[in-house]
Amino acid sequence: MFTGWPSDATAFLAEIDADNTREFWAANGHRHATAVHGPMRALAAELEPEFGPIRVLRAHRNRRFRPDTPPYRTDTGGVAASPGGAARTVVLSATALTTAVGHWTFDPGQLRRYRVAVLDEPGEELVELLAGHQVDRRRSLRGLPRGFKGDHARIDLLKLLGLQVVTTRPAGGWLSTPEPLERVRAAWRAAAPLVAWLDEHVGPADPVPPRPRPAPST
Repeated sequence: MFTGWPSDATAFLAEIDADNTREFWAANGHRHATAVHGPMRALAAELEPEFGPIRVLRAHRNRRFRPDTPPYRTDTGGVAASPGGAARTVVLSATALTTAVGHWTFDPGQLRRYRVAVLDEPGEELVELLAGHQVDRRRSLRGLPRGFKGDHARIDLLKLLGLQVVTTRPAGGWLSTPEPLERVRAAWRAAAPLVAWLDEHVGPADPVPPRPRPAPST
């Protein structure tokens, strides 16, 4: 059962943020397993019966395509996917517990379908669904989408390159209680109508075609 994160969890995340080295990890990595990763897996196990399989983030980063990225994560979290590919995420950092529901970024096909829906009747429904939610606008055009004017009634939605609603609460003693589980569950449940809208009108990302294999040398 999830009973909360010990106080050492956020302390460890702050320390790895300050000293993201192999040497620090060799001396302190065992703290991640007990104070950070273990409780995160327990939280995921409690949520899975309602929201489906949850992928718990690994501590080590994949640096294959970003070799300059620090080798160890400075947060922990989990991700569950809807049938249409919308993500339900929870992330614990040294400073806060955050949930996000939706798509961080749309691929070209998703963006096209999203804008078509926003311009038609489903757009009216979306405006109502987002009432009372905090929309993450970090993935938003600075200018205007091609073909649209700034006075369009839904221009703020049309400028989005992804759509997520988020909740954030600062870290504190409450993290050491079962309260995080209830907060995550409540946030994911509250966003269920948005997930249904995205699954119906946007859908999953287009499959990525396999890379062609190089021709054998002769």
